[in-house]
Amino acid sequence: MRVYRLEPRTGLKRYAIQESGFFILGDPKLGKKRHTVANRVLVRTEQEMIDLITKVGHYVRVESDDPRGNLVRLNIYIDGKKVT
Repeated sequence: MRVYRLEPRTGLKRYAIQESGFFILGDPKLGKKRHTVANRVLVRTEQEMIDLITKVGHYVRVESDDPRGNLVRLNIYIDGKKVT
């Protein structure tokens, strides 16, 4: 996988989560409501996810200790290069 978050405290790579074959993103225009299930943005391909992260600033749901994962925007890397 090309997209991951590097946790600042632990240095662990946390990869984007897929649900039913879709990556889960959050639209920054929705403010605090971006975290709700009803407002999630689902994309099928990793390239679509990369485009939304880099061009629009979408949040991405990544692995975490929480079963739902974390919706994050900072410390995102694509192909080993930091983009946010």
